[in-house]
Amino acid sequence: MDWSKTKTIFILVFLVLDIYLSCQLYFKHVKNQYEVIGSPTAEQSLKAANITFVNLPKGKAKRPYISAEEKVFTAKDLKKLKNQQAEIVNGYQLSSAFDKPVKLGTKIKMDQLEAVIQENMLYGSRYKLWNYDKDLNQAVFYETYNGKMIFNNKNAKLTVYLNDQNEIISYDQTYLTNIKIYREEEETLSAVKAVEALYKKGTLKPNSKVTKAELGYYTRVPELQVLVPTWHFTVKHGNETEQLFINAFEGQVNEMENAQ
Repeated sequence: MDWSKTKTIFILVFLVLDIYLSCQLYFKHVKNQYEVIGSPTAEQSLKAANITFVNLPKGKAKRPYISAEEKVFTAKDLKKLKNQQAEIVNGYQLSSAFDKPVKLGTKIKMDQLEAVIQENMLYGSRYKLWNYDKDLNQAVFYETYNGKMIFNNKNAKLTVYLNDQNEIISYDQTYLTNIKIYREEEETLSAVKAVEALYKKGTLKPNSKVTKAELGYYTRVPELQVLVPTWHFTVKHGNETEQLFINAFEGQVNEMENAQ
């Protein structure tokens, strides 16, 4: 074998391979640049649809899936409650009426209402106000995990009933216990990407305004109480106000069924 010719062939082969790989790298770079230039950002897409928002949280977060168990209330729990007559319904719900209504004053303040909850109800500090309905004379709270609300979960709910004198007269309570990490932390969608996903799926209408954004948890598997990080947005569209929820990992829209 002529080593000189063989060496020349190898050099030519590697030279052709280098040229080929260089061309592939170049075209990939050009394609990526084109995609970046040609694809509008989330903000641009929302602006084009006249969707505005106020103070959306910046950046991304890391959150885990969590799991929980429904608390079974016992007679021992009832003994901890003062100035009220409580009973256990089906094991998982606590229903109670106050011996003397708890006064809140002429004008109800949310921080005052939360203070009463913490002082008079089991695990009161772990609930956060979701909604106060003046017409129905009731306030709905949901349980929290590490300060993040567990949205629209009938097994983590506290409903407080008031009379016409702005006094708390009774309440119904459920509670999730033994909350623990079900799956390790993953990176969530940013708030603006979640809003864009809602728009692309047709859930968020053009000409809407996002007035509130909050990252919490939503039940993905109700039977097992497996909860996934979820974005909650309060949205105004004309004279209507909507509550929208979207899975913070997969971008799946959650329906607000039986919400309060």
